[in-house]
Amino acid sequence: MSEFLAVKPILALGSAIVEVALTQEQKIGGCAFNVARALRRLQVPVINGMPVGNGVSAAAVEAEMNHLDMPVLLRHGQMDNGRRQTRMHPNGESLSVVEPGCETQWNKAQLGTLPLTEDTLIYISGEQLAGESGEAVREWLTRLPFDQWRLIDPGPGIAQLDEDFFAMLSDSHSLLTLNRSETATLCGAGDTLTLAREFASAHNITLICRLDGDGVWICRGDTPPLQVKTYPVDVVDTQGAGDAHCAGLLAGLSAGWPLPRAVDLANRVAACMVASRGANSTPDWQQLQRRFPGV
Repeated sequence: MSEFLAVKPILALGSAIVEVALTQEQKIGGCAFNVARALRRLQVPVINGMPVGNGVSAAAVEAEMNHLDMPVLLRHGQMDNGRRQTRMHPNGESLSVVEPGCETQWNKAQLGTLPLTEDTLIYISGEQLAGESGEAVREWLTRLPFDQWRLIDPGPGIAQLDEDFFAMLSDSHSLLTLNRSETATLCGAGDTLTLAREFASAHNITLICRLDGDGVWICRGDTPPLQVKTYPVDVVDTQGAGDAHCAGLLAGLSAGWPLPRAVDLANRVAACMVASRGANSTPDWQQLQRRFPGV
């Protein structure tokens, strides 16, 4: 880890919202923001691709972005940023209620203002890709001017992405990161790794399959699936673990590491994350070194 030097900027495209917990504690979240915050803690340069609107929530979002040294590049003057409020359901289970905001509104002109170079790496979450509101983002993503790494975290929205999208996405630098259920949704029921490799081969993309106790696998069409070891820890909270894994992977790629080594870093970052409480508890380099000395 002492050799790490992140030089390539990461464009974090997606949502930044206000999250209100059961305790009424307010924090800034959203998949893209969680990834961007984790990257900044790892001292990785971030290009802010998260819209900021006009309102109380937007003011809180912008303040946190400024604190992380991520200047606002996308503004929406008519809408506030969204909110997610977690409430207690009568049966004792928690229920999240989302009030969408400007992070759901995308257009070609807006996306065209984002600064891109051949060194820029891209992260995007599935919530920005799905449905009618994601049409502009899907087209933008499949027509990038440079052949750079692009990491897509589809999440539950994987079921809304059709074959045409994956056909247009076809590129050896396209990465899809999927948990077990998302892998099954995309590739079908059966032998997970065989089906993931077949999908990767058919679409010329790479799948990063996070299969819980079965580890993390890199599935490409031209080589057998490669397992990258995970790091057992005492799990405290899994909230935000997927976002932390994305951040670690992007950090490794930013430093120019080969993909397996970048996935190994992602596994370490995620392990640190789940050993702590809260989606904003991603580690910095000193915390990583203390937990994994000599790795």
